[in-house]
Amino acid sequence: MLKFDLARNALRYLIREYKIKEIYIPYYLCSVIRHAVFAEECRPIFYHIDNHFMPEGNLPGKSYILYPNYFGICDKNIDILIEKYDRLIVDNAHAFYAQPRGFASINSKKKFIPDCKEAYLFYGNEHWDIIPDKNRREIFERYHKIYGKSNLLNIDIPKEAVPFCYPYLAPSIENADMLVRKLSSGGVIIFRYWNPLPKSYNEYKFYSRLVPIPLDSYQGKKSSLPVRREDYKNVPFY
Repeated sequence: MLKFDLARNALRYLIREYKIKEIYIPYYLCSVIRHAVFAEECRPIFYHIDNHFMPEGNLPGKSYILYPNYFGICDKNIDILIEKYDRLIVDNAHAFYAQPRGFASINSKKKFIPDCKEAYLFYGNEHWDIIPDKNRREIFERYHKIYGKSNLLNIDIPKEAVPFCYPYLAPSIENADMLVRKLSSGGVIIFRYWNPLPKSYNEYKFYSRLVPIPLDSYQGKKSSLPVRREDYKNVPFY
């Protein structure tokens, strides 16, 4: 295990250490990752994801592939991908408590413990002696009981998973905006992930209709956040 301040710097170290010349990354991802790849003079090759956050089609088997554990709910996707790709790099910025898997894993504390800049780079299946935050998981389950039936995402996560947020995929932009207004009125801060994507992309539905409900604001916090989603600022999770 190697320790860094930010996950992006862990990725940059990995690219330098293994002299990675090109790496597959998804379109639906924070832009700081693309900038980190470019900073190491590495070529990013973009791939699309399907409705279940899985890469579309088959990627080259021996390539370096960065796969995000989206919102901390994609452990079962990772189960499949590590069997298929020998050089899978798991981005656990949204799954800080996840055990390392794949060729390498990057776990970031920043989104789980505010103002704490710590990230860890693991190789292979290193065991990480970390105690999961059961409270976050309980809050996640509460939201799932409230919104699960109308959520267009098929959420199926292992019992030990501790997600970053509760991702709710609304059937329309109007429904998403309505939910954001409801949550915002109670003081819950909602951010949009991530940068705008073309409407022709499958990922556009996640950008425009996915509401990531934070798990550390369940009791509500006072906020001056604007009601309109288009006013929300992008916030990198690294």
